[in-house]
Amino acid sequence: MSSKKNDDQKLADQANELYWRSGQSVNQIAEAMDLSKSGLYALIRPLPAGGACPECGEGLVFPNRTAENKAIASCPECEYVGEAPAPGAEVGRPKKRAARRRAAGAHAEGKARSDLQPGPDGTALRRGGGGRSWKSNRVLWGAVLLGVAAGLYVTRRSR
Repeated sequence: MSSKKNDDQKLADQANELYWRSGQSVNQIAEAMDLSKSGLYALIRPLPAGGACPECGEGLVFPNRTAENKAIASCPECEYVGEAPAPGAEVGRPKKRAARRRAAGAHAEGKARSDLQPGPDGTALRRGGGGRSWKSNRVLWGAVLLGVAAGLYVTRRSR
């Protein structure tokens, strides 16, 4: 099993090296590594942007090559998205809002990694931690209740 994890880590490292350092397209990389595009994207880790988030002080990352090319960094901790800081730029104090959000546990660990994790058997990829946000849960349940109400209305009306 440890050999499987080691092989998976080597594959992820190779995928990241090709994705971030080569000029190849995603299709070319996926084909060369015998992966689907979604399988390749699942292996890619965000690239550190070399600066700290102005909202919470955590490290900024480039989630993909387009963001890196456009110098748009994001924070995996507080979901800040903005211009990547210049190297050696001074970081201001984190804002209270982000500190409260972090203290409330808005994000599990704040690691800059994909949310797809290997399954228990090491073969399948599945979403790890997090799940839906409370806002999307409210929308989901609102839609369910609206559907039930519409069904009851139509049933009553047909009698």
